[in-house]
Amino acid sequence: MSTYQELKGLKIKYLSADTSGDRTKEGELFYNSSSGNLKAFVAASAWHSGGNNITSHYAGAGGGTQTAGVIFGGNDGSGPLNNTTEYNGAAFSVGGNLTNARYTLAGGGAQTAALAFGGEPPNSGLNYSEEYNGSSWTEGNNLNNARRAISGDGPQTSAIAVGGFDGSVRGYTELYDGTSWTEVADLNTVRRNSTTTGNSTASLNFAGYNPPGSPKLGNTEEWNGSSWTEVADLNTSRYGASGNGVGSSLAHCFGGNVPGSTANTELWNGSSWTETANLSTARGDMSGFGSPTAGAASTGYSTTYHSNTEEFTISLSATTAATWASGGNMNTSRQENCGMSGTIPAALCFGGYNPASSPKATANSEEYNGTSWTEGNNLGTARWDISGAGSQTAALVAGGGTPGSTANCEEYNGSSWSEQNNLNTPGRARTSGTQTAGMVSGRKDVPGITVNCETYDGTSWTEIANLNTARGAPQQVGNDSNALNASGTQDGVGGVVNVSNVEEWNGTAWTEVADVLDDSRSGQGAGDYNDMMLLNGSGATAGITQMWNGTSWITGTSTPVNAGSGGSNGPSSAVIHAGGNGDNDGTLEFEAESTALRAVKTVDFD
Repeated sequence: MSTYQELKGLKIKYLSADTSGDRTKEGELFYNSSSGNLKAFVAASAWHSGGNNITSHYAGAGGGTQTAGVIFGGNDGSGPLNNTTEYNGAAFSVGGNLTNARYTLAGGGAQTAALAFGGEPPNSGLNYSEEYNGSSWTEGNNLNNARRAISGDGPQTSAIAVGGFDGSVRGYTELYDGTSWTEVADLNTVRRNSTTTGNSTASLNFAGYNPPGSPKLGNTEEWNGSSWTEVADLNTSRYGASGNGVGSSLAHCFGGNVPGSTANTELWNGSSWTETANLSTARGDMSGFGSPTAGAASTGYSTTYHSNTEEFTISLSATTAATWASGGNMNTSRQENCGMSGTIPAALCFGGYNPASSPKATANSEEYNGTSWTEGNNLGTARWDISGAGSQTAALVAGGGTPGSTANCEEYNGSSWSEQNNLNTPGRARTSGTQTAGMVSGRKDVPGITVNCETYDGTSWTEIANLNTARGAPQQVGNDSNALNASGTQDGVGGVVNVSNVEEWNGTAWTEVADVLDDSRSGQGAGDYNDMMLLNGSGATAGITQMWNGTSWITGTSTPVNAGSGGSNGPSSAVIHAGGNGDNDGTLEFEAESTALRAVKTVDFD
């Protein structure tokens, strides 16, 4: 009998743990000397959470890859959208708007070369076709048949548009060559709200809706460039499903309505459908992009409109999504921007507003060890509407509400607070940086707001160039040489209004950069000037997280809504957030997305 080495030219590895180093691949065998088992790596399918879309909506369209996707159009309950959002594998950013707002449209292509066609404004089908170049949409030649509830796929120069509804359910098929649409052979079964994957020469159409006789469909048809052929049915009939595919040989179908939303997922291998890992959230009318082995599903509708994204992989690795987890509760509840410095295993929280106490401003200071909070020595001046700078053993706070405004500055040495030289201008300020390179910019005084900025050298405060836009309660990260100041509030008609603009400090002057995606009030910032996390604190968007990558804002993983107004500091991969709306003693910890080798399979020779 031949040995494995004689047959394959390779030895079976002898290891003490379930890893095989830099040559890991599916089917590779090794002997685990600790367990005494022969094992192999096996690829498995799974969905995991991705970054939320900027808008909750349904019935949009998408294209691109799992790490460079694009979603456009849709309906958020108020009517058709012209929104375009781009996905980088972790989060969404804003792209150029469609020329024509619409939903129940179709599309395909790449993030920098997408195609949108068909769809509906209220009560009519559109024949509009538009091309995207990565920044803006341009109208192209129209479809020959205007219709909504259409499906389609393919690159910008080789797309296919299938089925739809124009008052009647249709089986129309049209092909796009980058310039114009051409009518070709109809589907064998007319349908609307179906799913199409592939391109103009090789495609798959499945699922859909054909009232009244067949309200939901499971049948599948294959396109060979000239005609449609009926092939094997889906295991679960549905309409409003999403999918992606490679020609007609490999496809992915996920979600939809049966009626009622389903999480069911199936893979097409060229001849039949096989059920695989289900979506975490059942929903229909999603926007899908990517491939059957590395795809994504975002937005959609079940009993509500969704913004969440899920990524599908068939891989040796397992991805753990970025997440917020609950930590130990503080001893003293607080809200309204308490100060915080340090990171998850060594954080310091101080000040804040406690509506149950009198006076409401608190001087309380607590230290966190990654598990629990311990009472520390209190601030000399009770205050709220602040943030902190530095570390658990070398912290800095300046200004704040008392409820008036103070210019008081204090330093923490790991055991107690001591008063230092005051700010030149009092106000409810935001402090960032370190104990010896601190910065305050934008503040609310009583009355009004200011553009005033100051830096701290460990001894005294110095006035520097003003912000371009006055604001109170901004969120700030960075130090005296590089900083980012985002959002905030102003007094407006009818009360306080939010500010969306953002400014960057280079050590000499402030420069306007990209606005935040969503106005933030009573939130907090964490991280660095080129890697900032901004957490919305109150209102309808409380808990929304936005990330600055040095150039633009993208969406991040949201917190529970009640995590609104606290403090946070540290890098964006290890943020701690404490306090919140109402009388809150909760703590939340953030961990960034990670990837690890999937568990191996024990080989059973019996």
